[in-house]
Amino acid sequence: MTGKTSKILVVDDDDAILESLRGLLESEGYGVETAHNGREALDKLARMEPARLILLDLKMPVMDGWQFLSERSRDAASGTVPVVLLSGLPFIPNAPGVSDFLSKPINPSRLLDCVRRFCGEPAEI
Repeated sequence: MTGKTSKILVVDDDDAILESLRGLLESEGYGVETAHNGREALDKLARMEPARLILLDLKMPVMDGWQFLSERSRDAASGTVPVVLLSGLPFIPNAPGVSDFLSKPINPSRLLDCVRRFCGEPAEI
């Protein structure tokens, strides 16, 4: 991933969503890591280069998005990374530790606008 300045962690249990978001974001020049649940996401955050943004589904097995947010709030380093919720719900009020919300199905242009707001433009590859 040489040349990609912003690492984004996408957390969703749906492989089709993970791959489509990875493809879109990488085609725009962003570095992407994926996780299938909150536990895997926490493990990746502990091992990977610092993430600039986390795109987080809420309903997942093993550890859902709410549990992930609760666990993550205990880690000062990862607690500063903005989180954007991805959900089929139309609106989620008062979600602590969440910077933004995108409803599913994800609109690619809204997603990219959101990613640019938190990560800036990717570096030239």
